[in-house]
Amino acid sequence: MKYLSGLLLLLALHSAQALERWQQDAYLVESFHQVALKREYQDKGQDHFNRWRQPVRIRLVNEVGDKPLQADVVKIQAAHLSHITGHSVTLVQDPAKANLTLVMTRRSQVTRWAKQLMGQSPSIQAALADGLCIANYVTDQEGAIRRASIIIPVDASRDQGRFLDCVAEELTQVMGLPNDSDAVFPSIFNDRSTDSFLTGLDYLLLKMAYHPALTPGMTQAEVDAALPAVLRSLKAQGDILQANRRVQEHSLKRWAGL
Repeated sequence: MKYLSGLLLLLALHSAQALERWQQDAYLVESFHQVALKREYQDKGQDHFNRWRQPVRIRLVNEVGDKPLQADVVKIQAAHLSHITGHSVTLVQDPAKANLTLVMTRRSQVTRWAKQLMGQSPSIQAALADGLCIANYVTDQEGAIRRASIIIPVDASRDQGRFLDCVAEELTQVMGLPNDSDAVFPSIFNDRSTDSFLTGLDYLLLKMAYHPALTPGMTQAEVDAALPAVLRSLKAQGDILQANRRVQEHSLKRWAGL
């Protein structure tokens, strides 16, 4: 019996040690702080947690490029996000029903579209100056996302080999993970990373964001109080251990044959 107990203990210790750094509780909590509770291009370091309450309904404005292919890419990524989060993300034909506008356009038209959809705030101007693709969202008074916009310059993103990156990253960020951080790795939220598609860590961050223990409008303190239960739930379901495999289910990467 002592031998069996010792063997089980060794197996448990080996299992814990086999986890990657990004699968550890402390790393997941800090990564969530970085991508969900901070904001690019804003002086304010911390903000309330945001996510969608309403189903996400995407209006695709396909101005240039291979329009059928681009529509397929958006559909696949939307379905992938819905599969991970359990939250409805679909394309719609009627603009009146849409709450997310995704524009595929030329680089020369990005500023015009940004002014029309996002306004001319300093943060939008900074994003235009710094980034290739651009996205933002607007929340209600409770912190729930009510409207979002994404602009992808098809010509420039294809020239740089980043078209699929842009679709994957921007659609994921407007789900409520708006910040990029070099401290989060491996992740599409890390500008220094070579990842073009959702990683196991990104999968877990999305699962955390749409766990029922979290609600829009939470402060960091409230989020931190809820995260231990969230992580216990993810462990119990095997999501943390199997993240690298599960993130590939219905993924854009698998669809692209990569």
